[in-house]
Amino acid sequence: MKKKITVILKKNLVNLGSVGSIVKVSSGYAFNYLIPYNFAQLATVGRVRHYNMFLSIKQKKLNEIQSKLQIISQKLNKITKISVKKKIGNNNQIFGSVSDKEIILNLFDITGEKLDKKHLYFPDIKKIGIYNLDITLASDIKLNIKLQILPAFI
Repeated sequence: MKKKITVILKKNLVNLGSVGSIVKVSSGYAFNYLIPYNFAQLATVGRVRHYNMFLSIKQKKLNEIQSKLQIISQKLNKITKISVKKKIGNNNQIFGSVSDKEIILNLFDITGEKLDKKHLYFPDIKKIGIYNLDITLASDIKLNIKLQILPAFI
């Protein structure tokens, strides 16, 4: 029997690698531990081809998502400031607070792109004024837009 065999990992293992990694291990370690406990499977030609096919599909999806995020960021870069009107009371304090839904709707009206609330970061707003709105689309795509809160006169 061979001393080293190739296996495809099914679970993350600290010393070996992450899910889907193709690694060479000793045959005893593979047949006595990894395969019986369902941590890995033997790397046959068909399984390696199947694994590579899934990797290419995953990479294509990631590229599509990245290109869509680039288009959204280009549209958002054209915006310098958005305004939200709120009712005010004493000392320029607003009734309630500014919600992420209001900001998302405002950005949707301007750009036509629907954002998720997990992408928006802004402080708790209780007074009228200008605040920073941070938008993080991906780890490498971050934008900063001014958010202006104006009084709404009835």
